[in-house]
Amino acid sequence: MKNLKKTLALVAALALSATALYGCGDKTESSSKAPATTTTAADDSKDETTAADDSKESSAADVAEDTGDQLTILCWNTDDSQPMVDLFCQETGTDASKINIKSFGVQGGQAAEQYTAYLSDASNDADIMFLEADWALQFINDDEQTVPLSDIGLSEGDFKDLYPYVLEIGKSTTTGDLKGVSWQSAAGGYCYREDLAEKYLSVKSPEEMQAKVADWDKFKATAKELSDATSGKTALSATLGGVWQVYSGSRDTAWVKDDTLVVDDYCKNYAEFAKELWTNGYVTQVAQWADEWKPLGQTDDVMGFFVSTWGFGDTILTAAAGGEGGATYGKWKCVVGPEEFYWGGTWLAPTKRCDNPNLAAKFIKFFTTDADTAEKYALSKGEYMSNQKVMEKIISDKSYKGAGVLGGQNQFEVLNEVAQGIDMTGKITPYDARIKTEFSNAVQDYAKGDYATVDDALEAFKDAVASKITDITVE
Repeated sequence: MKNLKKTLALVAALALSATALYGCGDKTESSSKAPATTTTAADDSKDETTAADDSKESSAADVAEDTGDQLTILCWNTDDSQPMVDLFCQETGTDASKINIKSFGVQGGQAAEQYTAYLSDASNDADIMFLEADWALQFINDDEQTVPLSDIGLSEGDFKDLYPYVLEIGKSTTTGDLKGVSWQSAAGGYCYREDLAEKYLSVKSPEEMQAKVADWDKFKATAKELSDATSGKTALSATLGGVWQVYSGSRDTAWVKDDTLVVDDYCKNYAEFAKELWTNGYVTQVAQWADEWKPLGQTDDVMGFFVSTWGFGDTILTAAAGGEGGATYGKWKCVVGPEEFYWGGTWLAPTKRCDNPNLAAKFIKFFTTDADTAEKYALSKGEYMSNQKVMEKIISDKSYKGAGVLGGQNQFEVLNEVAQGIDMTGKITPYDARIKTEFSNAVQDYAKGDYATVDDALEAFKDAVASKITDITVE
C-alpha cells in the first residue's frame, strides 16, 4: 500500500488541468483605483425567485456594506473577464474604475498555483475568483478562501434555471454549500466533416451521423468502416486526448472514495479501447494541442473533432477549418456523440476576504440569473450559457443562427441536449485534474507500446498518483 502525505495546496501547484484549454493569452490587468463607495444589492434581489428551502436563503439585509476601493476579480487571463466587465459596466452604469481585473497571464491549469501564492499575502485584495472545474474544489472546499454564495445575499434558489451539473460542481463536498456558479455550460459534442461523411459513410444528415456514433461500440465500428473505405487514410477522431475528454464523462464513480484512489474496470476498459483506436488508426497519433493538431481539419486525414462550446470559434473548430473562408469552413456539422460531456468552464466564487459583497453579488447575478444579459451574451459571443431557460428560449425563437463553421446548423440545439444529460452528482473530488492527467498519460503510453500490458500501465498510473497526491491512499 502506498500511503504518503502531502498538502492539497501542493497538489494544486503541481496540477496541469486536463481541461484547461481555453483562453490562454497573456493580458495586462486593470490597475486603476477609485475612492471607496457603497453599493447595495437590495433592490436587485427583489425580483429574484427564491427556493422553498428557507435554510438556503439569505436576504440582502444580512449582507455587510461594501467597503473596498475596487471589486477585484482573480483570473488566469482576460479573454473572458474583460468582455464581461465591459458589458457589466455598460449595462449597469458601474464605473469601470470600480473593478480591478487581476490577471496572471497563464493557462487555466496554472492558475491554482498562482492564486495560492497571491492569496498567501493577506494584504492582497480579492473579491471574486474565476475557477476551473477540475481544480475548483481546492478553493471551494477551503472555508479560509471562499464563502457560500448565501454570505453575499444569493440563495441556491436564485440559480434554479441553471443546468444542475453547473450547480453541482460549485458545491463544497464537505459542507454542501453552494460557493460558485458558472455563466457558461461547457457542454460539447462530436463535430464532423459532412462532405467526408457522405462520401465514405453515405451519411446525409446529423441524425444519420448520430446513429453512427451513438455509443462507443458504434463509434468504433464506424471508425473501422471509415478506415476501410479510405484505405486507412482518414481517422474518425483527431486525437486520443479528445476521445478521453468525452469518455471521462461517463465514469459512474468518483476517482477518490474514502480517501482511496478508485482503479476499477472502467480504467482497464478505457485503456484497452484507447489502444485499439490508436493501433488501428481510428485516431491520429497527433497530440492534443500540438501545432499540427488543428491543421488536420483542413485535410482529409480526419473526419471529426470533439468540441466544447468554446471550441466552435478560433480555439478549435474554426481554426481547424482554416478560419472564415478556409478550406473546410462551413463543411462541418455537430452531433451529441457517444456520451454527454462537458469540457472546461469557469465558475465564479466569492472569496472570504471579499469586501464588496453587494457588488460581487450583482456581478455574479448579472451573468447567471439575469435572463436579458445571458441572452445578449450568448447571441453576441456564440457562448452556450448555463441558464437553461434562456438557452431554450434562444433555440425556440431561432434568434441564433449557429456558428458559421457549421454551415447553418445551430450547435445550441445539440448542446442543450448534451447539457441536460450531464450528471456530476457525487463524482467530483479535489484531485480530479491531476488524477485524470496521470491516467491519460499512462493510457497514451500504453497505446504507444511503452507498456507491455494494461496492468503495467495501471501500475504506472498508480505510482504516479501516489508520488504526487500523497494525502490519499493508493492500493
